Amino acid sequence: MNPTSELIKRLRQRGLSQSEISRRTGIPQPRLSRWESGAAGSGANDVLKLVRLDEQTTPPTPDVSAPPAAPEVQIARQEAA
Repeated sequence: MNPTSELIKRLRQRGLSQSEISRRTGIPQPRLSRWESGAAGSGANDVLKLVRLDEQTTPPTPDVSAPPAAPEVQIARQEAA
């Protein structure tokens, strides 16, 4: 599977239809359909549009570097346990 096809499939898994992807990127829907089915021939500008949309629709990852809870929260958690 080529990278363009993978990008389109990932966007579709997030609930975007080909029509929605087309509307948001300006890439004609028939072209998206060909690429999704594995046809080669994607231009760099179109791939960049898909990458930007992928970045916009990617859910945020939790901030694992968040500071620990305040001492009073920690105490309340211990008392509840």
